[in-house]
Amino acid sequence: MGKTTSKDLVAKLEAAKNPKTPKETLEELAKDENWKVRASVAANPNTPPEILRKLAEDNWRVREAVAKNPNTPPESLGKLAEDKDSDVREAVAKNPNTLPETLKKLAEDEDWRVREEVAKNSNTSSETLAELAKDEVSFVRWKVAENPNTPPESLEKLAEDEDIVVIWAVAKNPNTPLETLKKLARDEDERVIVSVAENPNIPPEILEELVEYIDSVRVRLAANPNIPKETLKKLAKDNYWIVRATVAANPNTPLETLKELLKDKDLVRAAVALNPNIPLGILEELAEDPVSEVRASVAINPKTPEKILEKLAKDENWKVRASVAENRKTPPEILEKLAEDKDWRVREAVAKNPNTPEETIKKLAEDEDRNVRAIARKEKPKIPKDILERVIRSYY
Repeated sequence: MGKTTSKDLVAKLEAAKNPKTPKETLEELAKDENWKVRASVAANPNTPPEILRKLAEDNWRVREAVAKNPNTPPESLGKLAEDKDSDVREAVAKNPNTLPETLKKLAEDEDWRVREEVAKNSNTSSETLAELAKDEVSFVRWKVAENPNTPPESLEKLAEDEDIVVIWAVAKNPNTPLETLKKLARDEDERVIVSVAENPNIPPEILEELVEYIDSVRVRLAANPNIPKETLKKLAKDNYWIVRATVAANPNTPLETLKELLKDKDLVRAAVALNPNIPLGILEELAEDPVSEVRASVAINPKTPEKILEKLAKDENWKVRASVAENRKTPPEILEKLAEDKDWRVREAVAKNPNTPEETIKKLAEDEDRNVRAIARKEKPKIPKDILERVIRSYY
């Protein structure tokens, strides 16, 4: 094999990262002399477990990439949990494939960043979280307070933590006991009360108190998907228009309330148009609204049918067309047309849409606007698959 040029290296790195690269090619790349290539293979979500097991014994950067890969076998993660490098252990603690027993061991790690990741992991057992709730580092306790698997008794103790950020997290946690929430709803720190308003399990008796509280609390209540419809009806008549707009966007707001809010100011009506449960007939009417913000909301609504999206894709306002381009339900043929829009912000939205056809992305990768080019090139491999494979095969 001749000397590897910079172009060769770029091609290898692209192939190693590409999720469509054949397993046989990944197996060859896993033996490459350049650790960056091997690390890219280790990070590839389609790299087979048997290759990941071998790479788990490579240098620390490659091992770290293996530890981050969600497809790495639990037994390999268990071994990497004992790695001498803390970055590797931290990656294991973060991995969604790591077993509870491995996380339990990592909960005793000397590096607090590792323990913090254990506290965040959804696989961490309630017993382990209870132990981490006593951690000396507030960042660790904060993440324990955020974890929905943390036992109520631990949250009760964390509600009296010396760090206010920990208390905020307790106030939002759906596992926090009712009595603790009642106490926090009367806290002297307004940000704690705001956090209580965001709690998905907020009880009716606390709701009644908070519905008359300051603006920021009422906005959080209006956004809470679990509050009763009667409370939403009451908040729909709030003096603060942002509260009303937030009610308008809440998927649980009753239809009769939404119809009343359609008589409100423009930005409130725009929020109604965002609601995923708005009837088709009302969406059709709002698609003809004279206010561009309202039409833009219809354009981004995931329930908007194709025929309306097709019409809004020709709207005179670029924000409306960009909203169509941003909508993940927009059909590929409409995205293809919007990729030729005169406004770069519309083309940028097309480049960001994961449903944009690959051929359209390739065209946008050569767009006259550098922002559009950068996004298009980031979304898809820079080198087409057939060229990647041809280049890689020539090296081995």
